[in-house]
Amino acid sequence: MAEPWEYFHTKRILNQYGLPSGAFNPEAEQAYDIYFMNIRTKPGNLASKPLAPEATLKVAAVDEGENRRLGITYSALMDDDTTQIDVRCKKNALTSPTEWTLTFSNANVAGQGLVAYRQKGEIRDNRLFLDGKEPARSKTLGSYTADRCLFDAVQRLAAQKNQSKHTFDLLEEFSMIRDTQVLSYRGTSEITTDQGAVTADVYCHYGESVIPTLYYLDANARLFLAVSTRRTVILKREA
Repeated sequence: MAEPWEYFHTKRILNQYGLPSGAFNPEAEQAYDIYFMNIRTKPGNLASKPLAPEATLKVAAVDEGENRRLGITYSALMDDDTTQIDVRCKKNALTSPTEWTLTFSNANVAGQGLVAYRQKGEIRDNRLFLDGKEPARSKTLGSYTADRCLFDAVQRLAAQKNQSKHTFDLLEEFSMIRDTQVLSYRGTSEITTDQGAVTADVYCHYGESVIPTLYYLDANARLFLAVSTRRTVILKREA
């Protein structure tokens, strides 16, 4: 069975972007392009389509004493939507968020009729609160993190050579709780492109109601690729 990075669509993206190289600063902003895909699409149909990302993701992280602060920006290019999240996290294995402010804006007002909204979230006594209220179907959380926080968490785990299996609850889009999630180390994978090769550490996130995603990190613990059957997220070329 092919590795996820070997999907025709993902391999094509890898060949265009190239592999990471050089020094890496984990507290510098990292910018990713996101491509949505359908693995059932025939390679011949994909080959004729120009490569253009459907979304972008930027993640900046900095230590603040016992905490870690993330600045996250997600932009859906087709709809002209932008979501910005300023989040304070625990400096633990999963970069668990404790409080955040999420701001959404839609520049295409005529498209959805929604201009903007702002939401404050926090974890209080292991319970999720959004604008001071618990959402429907809430629960007491055990170990937990949020989907975007995993981009920071896997880099810190790789840097620490942490290969433990982590079970947790997931805050999807910082608002919906997904039970019974797992993040596990899958070993290494030799990724090859037209320009060269790199040996990557691989972490896999899977669980209830989520699409399994593999995270690929280079020898500097730099996350440069995340792949599921629905999307490819790739690190932009660094200046």
